[in-house]
Amino acid sequence: MIKIEKKSVKNKPFFYLAEQVNIGSKFKKIQVYLGKNIPKDLDDYLSELEKREVALVNEHLPKMYVLDSALDMVGYKKIETIRLHRKYSQFNLSESKRELFLREFAMKFIFESNAIEGSKLSQTEVEKIIKKQYLSKGVDRKEVLEVENSIKAFSLVTSGKFIMNQRSIIGLHKTITDNLGVEQGYKTKEIIVNNKKTTPPGQVRKEMNILLGWWKKNKNKLHPFILAAKFHQRFEIIHPFADGNGRTGRLLFNWMLSTTGYGVILFKNKNRRSYFSALDQADQGRPRKLYRHCLEVYEKTENK
Repeated sequence: MIKIEKKSVKNKPFFYLAEQVNIGSKFKKIQVYLGKNIPKDLDDYLSELEKREVALVNEHLPKMYVLDSALDMVGYKKIETIRLHRKYSQFNLSESKRELFLREFAMKFIFESNAIEGSKLSQTEVEKIIKKQYLSKGVDRKEVLEVENSIKAFSLVTSGKFIMNQRSIIGLHKTITDNLGVEQGYKTKEIIVNNKKTTPPGQVRKEMNILLGWWKKNKNKLHPFILAAKFHQRFEIIHPFADGNGRTGRLLFNWMLSTTGYGVILFKNKNRRSYFSALDQADQGRPRKLYRHCLEVYEKTENK
């Protein structure tokens, strides 16, 4: 955590902006001298500390994680540069501003994620539902309920209480699809998505167990961003539920990123073809396009 440290030399104070950086097997301290007094404006000092952390992390990336060769080092360095820029940009934000950012992101996320799955609501209508404002009577009640469920689901994965296991994932899906006439629990019928078979109903629990076991085994080995992208692709090809798989999967993607310090990611409906194409290629054992697509989306996601 970035903090201001005070050192005394011959009873005289000297202040530094400091951070402990994880470089794999150990932590390395970096710091920037602030002066004998703490400046009111820390922007330039934060910028300098950010540059130093970016350089340090990018230098040690191969030692920190097992890196999938489907993404080149330029891509990994870009991910880390974006992550650290977000971190430093939010350092001076008040708690209320951070909460405001999360609320605004939630509205955009719910609108885009539901639109990808076919919702016809406008972003303004989604915002009105979330803010409990007046909505015209002609709006489909089912789509309103989808938004209300999505609010609860988003709150669940950002509460700090969500645990990654089969019971929690099933519970998250139930929250997303509650009272929508969607089969609860794992699917009981074969489902074809884009002319492609998904995991047969009788094998879903086993495949989800394998997926979660893979995640636990690799969550401290693979690069966190790649781990989240790979998990998302594998979850979607299992397609464990009768409906709501995309919305559940994108929430889990955000949970994985946010709990490892990478913030949030916003897939947009206007880019749904590229998104689905990238997932399809990854299903065929060619994940390069998926990684590049996720990186591009991540780069364009607002961070404050």
